[in-house]
Amino acid sequence: MKKALCIVFILAGFASLQAQNSFTGIWQGNFISDSRDLLMVLRISDSDGKLKASLDMPQLLLVDFKSVKITTENDSVWLDVPAFKAKYSAARIDDSLRGIWLQQGEETPIVLGLTPEDKAFRMFRPQTPQPPFPYISKEVTFRNSKAKINLAGTLTIPDTTGKWPVVVLVSGSGAQDRNEELLKHQPFLVIADYLTRNGIAVLRYDDRGVGQSEGTFATATTFDFNNDAGAAVTYLTKLDFIDAKAIGIIGHSEGGIIAMMQASQNKKLRFAISLAGVTIPCSQLLVMQQDKMFEGSGKSEDMRELWWNFSTQYYDLLQSSSTAEELRAQTLELLKTTTADLSEEQCKEYGFSEANINTLLMQSGSAWFKTFVTIIPSKYVSKIRCNFLALNGSSDVQVPAEANIEGFNSYIVRKQGLILDSHIFPGLNHLFQSCKTGMPGEYAMIETTIDPVVLQYMVDWIKKVLVTNKE
Repeated sequence: MKKALCIVFILAGFASLQAQNSFTGIWQGNFISDSRDLLMVLRISDSDGKLKASLDMPQLLLVDFKSVKITTENDSVWLDVPAFKAKYSAARIDDSLRGIWLQQGEETPIVLGLTPEDKAFRMFRPQTPQPPFPYISKEVTFRNSKAKINLAGTLTIPDTTGKWPVVVLVSGSGAQDRNEELLKHQPFLVIADYLTRNGIAVLRYDDRGVGQSEGTFATATTFDFNNDAGAAVTYLTKLDFIDAKAIGIIGHSEGGIIAMMQASQNKKLRFAISLAGVTIPCSQLLVMQQDKMFEGSGKSEDMRELWWNFSTQYYDLLQSSSTAEELRAQTLELLKTTTADLSEEQCKEYGFSEANINTLLMQSGSAWFKTFVTIIPSKYVSKIRCNFLALNGSSDVQVPAEANIEGFNSYIVRKQGLILDSHIFPGLNHLFQSCKTGMPGEYAMIETTIDPVVLQYMVDWIKKVLVTNKE
């Protein structure tokens, strides 16, 4: 889920490192942050005498970042990055930019070397489908009458004859377009292409308030997105070339929860698939997710235990506090209690500070977050009424596979005539890529968008359902 990616903010301001012509070109180098060796690629071009730049920091999930104020003089450059409250000053020495990044009182030395284009880092995405396509692709809109908005998407169908089974793709958390694009990966486009080539129509759509869809994303909750998914299903039932008795949903991450909601509520569904979906309480997921991130970053057991206890209590306070002022007061008291036996150096090392608490309060103040922490997916799992498949990757640090598949198998109610399956793919991460650690910093560096084994597994399961459950 897109919510554990806050590490993006480190050093984000290099995107517009621009100066005079002596600064044009591709500047690339590695730097150390939090004991990690990270890559930075800065591309600077001259357009009608005005420099433009873009930045790739793939391990920090940052691509093509540009929002930087810049001042130059001779061989020196100064950057101001208001979004991250950071500044950078550097000088060109021969074919290098040598400078200091200053953020929250911390200084990080950065050296970037002028790099030929054929030697510079590029993101290759070999799975991204390319035309011509052996199927029909239609731009469509459908109405969510309850929300009074139109949602826009793409419907791919094998051809114009006959009636086809169909799948609705539901994205994970964060503002997602119809392809669920992240770091040049377009997993929903890859899934739609693969399924349609195998005789299954697919509808994928922009989240409300994103792309060509109406509505406001910032105020929407998981339940609003669930209503959008239900509207997509209703739309499909009215199409002459769709088999109304063979409609399914595939949801990723938060979309996996929505797949469970729809499978427990929507009588029009024949089947549903959860990709990296959540079955444990969402407040517990956030604690576990944070701990997995700390573990993957090599944090100490003491730090992990303190944050586990702090976060567990914080999410309880978030659900019980009646006002923002009350929550802040209670959280600061919790901080005081948690750090009572820590030295000033330990508090700094572990990240226990009032500044970080203010950031936490701000991040968890949205309607989406306040709603998400209250969701208990097992309530929907136990009421699933259609064929259902839960898939997770064993190396997923955002939605740990073992706990969530165990939750699915514990709460699912077996019913005669329904195919209810689960599977954990070894060595795959949250995006179902083959990986080394499962940490989000690997996502951009992996060329594969989604492991083909997962795609074929879904196709085989859907076809088994459609043959076994003939009506």
